[in-house]
Amino acid sequence: MKSLDEARAEIDEIDRELVPLIVRRLEAVCDVAEIKRATGVAVHDPKREGKILDGVARAAGAEFGDEAKTVFETLFDVAKCRQRARLANAAKAGELSVAVVGLGLIGGSFQKASLRAGYDVRGLHHGETEGLSDADIVLVCLPPEAIVPWIRDNAYLLGEGAAVVDIAGTKADVVREIGSVPRTGWTFVGGHPMAGKEVSGYANSTADLFLGKSMVLTPEGGEWGQGNGDRTLLERFFHSLGFSRVVVTSPERHDELIAFTSQLGHVIASSYVQDPLVTESDGFSAGSYANMSRIATVDPDTWASLYLSDREALLRVLDGFIGRLGRFRAALDARDADALKSFIAAGAAAKRAELASRAG
Repeated sequence: MKSLDEARAEIDEIDRELVPLIVRRLEAVCDVAEIKRATGVAVHDPKREGKILDGVARAAGAEFGDEAKTVFETLFDVAKCRQRARLANAAKAGELSVAVVGLGLIGGSFQKASLRAGYDVRGLHHGETEGLSDADIVLVCLPPEAIVPWIRDNAYLLGEGAAVVDIAGTKADVVREIGSVPRTGWTFVGGHPMAGKEVSGYANSTADLFLGKSMVLTPEGGEWGQGNGDRTLLERFFHSLGFSRVVVTSPERHDELIAFTSQLGHVIASSYVQDPLVTESDGFSAGSYANMSRIATVDPDTWASLYLSDREALLRVLDGFIGRLGRFRAALDARDADALKSFIAAGAAAKRAELASRAG
């Protein structure tokens, strides 16, 4: 058996080799993140992290597999914190100050995430303007119908060089109307964080809401122009809050996709839980019911406004969905097993294609 001094000396020798390797790994992960951001690829890759953890567990063996996975999970978390800190420092070259207007779920989360990243942050309720003229980045987190009036009424208070980003769930109408608002040296780009909860209000906001999510930016016409501000600065800022990806597209394309990826799902959930059988579901439901019904409890005022502001795009995707449901109902009514199998197979193929496109 080794002596205590010999065992400690062995640990010291291992640590001397291990610490530089850990530092190299953290630096390499940050390099990968920067390459991904530069090429528009999502930074956070849960699939790859899972493969790494499985490989670590196999390499460590049955006795230490779980412990080795825990160590690497901690390394993943440390690397993500390091990336956010690096981006925040880069974005704050000149010490950026941030104003968040509207302190609901999203605005509150932006305020908390910005504070955690180390920015000088002012949280303003609707009607408050104190310190607004000193803000470098202004996030307008109000309902869609309130955004344009707020910016029009407060345009004279916005400082020269300030970057104004609205956070409405629909973009085309907002971006178009703000295009006619006189600007006194400030710039504007539409924005929409791909994050949220089925609950609302500042009490439910959290600094972690945006971790691993996408931030969509919508310049007028889909092309970044001089009136949209410093793109690199904004991308670094949003990455520093935890977003893994910043996507730039046109306001119209945004609204079309959001009608499908978000609004249609909320419409389906609301309709789904209105069946009388919902009160008898306890003990008869599993994951599918929970997943389908979770988003049915959203705020009616907010979502009615979103549906109306994206009316045309939502009608198009809703008509397509109703048409597919109609074909399913006809096949079921006719006891047409082949048609039902084709319907199911088409859905499975579409999902596989979507997953393949993400992996690519």
